Amino acid sequence: MDTNNAIRLARQHVADNADNISSARMCLADAIAEYDAGNLRAAYRWAVRSLAYSVGVFGRDYQRVAR
Repeated sequence: MDTNNAIRLARQHVADNADNISSARMCLADAIAEYDAGNLRAAYRWAVRSLAYSVGVFGRDYQRVAR
């Protein structure tokens, strides 16, 4: 579980899917808040969810971090 990488990729792709941009942004905001609070597992899960909204579950970057 690489929380920093997951958050970085979520930030990179947050605007990739115009249909789901608000959901991706909300999940990314939750990921950052959890990271700042020291809850790394929750931060990771929110970042992965953000990626699911922005690139889809079949996207290369999603597949890379969702293992």
